[in-house]
Amino acid sequence: MSERDGAQPETPASLGAADKLQLLKLLRLDSAQRESVGPSRRWLLPIAIAATLLLAIGVAVWLLRPAHHAPLRVAVAAAGLAGGRDTAVLQATGYVTARREATVSAQITGTVTDVLIEEGDHVRAGQILAHLDSTAQRAQLEQAQAQYRAAQATLGQTQVQLAQAERDLKRQEGLTARQLTSQQALEDAQTLVATARAQVEVQRKQVELGAAGVQGAQVQFNYATVRAPFDGVVIAKSAQVGEIVSPFSAGGGFTR
Repeated sequence: MSERDGAQPETPASLGAADKLQLLKLLRLDSAQRESVGPSRRWLLPIAIAATLLLAIGVAVWLLRPAHHAPLRVAVAAAGLAGGRDTAVLQATGYVTARREATVSAQITGTVTDVLIEEGDHVRAGQILAHLDSTAQRAQLEQAQAQYRAAQATLGQTQVQLAQAERDLKRQEGLTARQLTSQQALEDAQTLVATARAQVEVQRKQVELGAAGVQGAQVQFNYATVRAPFDGVVIAKSAQVGEIVSPFSAGGGFTR
């Protein structure tokens, strides 16, 4: 019945007890409706747990990120638009990763006597980073240099002997030509010249050997100075003055 027919609509106050009971029954959910609503609510708890786990993983990754990666914030401004409108700005956050990274170590076993760098310092290729105790290497270098100088002196002596033997041979040749001396004397002079020449050649090899010894000792001496292999930034300093460092691993754990 509509309001145009002149009758008033029914209100809850005008309903009887039976009608009210009927309305309450209509508001109830039957078992089929409860089953259709229940499963959707049961998925809320697993979703909440998964979201919590993802958040925890994200926090852990953030806290465990490499410490030597410097944060980088980038802001890019777009060109101004016509009409004087505001420019667009893009902001991003990230980390600067080293393009080239190396662990610098001593090439010999020795005691650190001086460290010239700190974490965060900028270094150039070839710059001295640390010194090791070079007492033994210096002694070997001085010994090699002394042997080299001795070989050079001996070479000079044999060259003088060769020159004298060659003069004696020329005199013997002249005397033999005038038949003033025997053939045996001439042959002895020739033998002395050949022997002196052989000694000079041997001594020249000794000089070369001495020069190589000096070069090798110089290389060992230079190993006591640790230098930067390329331009970069120091991210860690693992050795201190007084520690023993080595390029090889030690079983006792007394070297670094």
